Amino acid sequence: MSMESVMTAPALLIRTYESRDLESVTSLMRELSYPTTQSVIREQMENMSCNSSHCNLIAEQNGKVVGMIMLRQVKSYTMTERITQITSLFVTSNCRGQGIGKRLVHGGENWGRQHGSNLLFLTSGNREGLAPAHAFFEHIGFEKNGYQFTKKL
Repeated sequence: MSMESVMTAPALLIRTYESRDLESVTSLMRELSYPTTQSVIREQMENMSCNSSHCNLIAEQNGKVVGMIMLRQVKSYTMTERITQITSLFVTSNCRGQGIGKRLVHGGENWGRQHGSNLLFLTSGNREGLAPAHAFFEHIGFEKNGYQFTKKL
């Protein structure tokens, strides 16, 4: 990499979600085919911000929101310590492959450790379209472990 490309590489900031991110996060989720509205996202984010067991981190590149990771602390009856769950990880499609998801997960690891976790986990479906996401998580050190069972109520 030349010195010039280092100087012009976009700066990436991983930071906590703020209310000013509402519009950007709503757009990001819609881009990724999650039907939602600003009022729904606002309510969800406000509820989570009042709960210390939740954390939402934003990836900001040159002042633009390009990704987000949503985390929560979970108490497990099979483990004595808290564990941290990634409930969502989004990176805008035109910014994938740049290490943004990896940086967001790293931020989640740090948050989890700071809150007494010794394990970071996520659950995922087995649709064919999720294969790239599964490969990403395995590439950054996650191990496939077990099954997910669901039942509609």
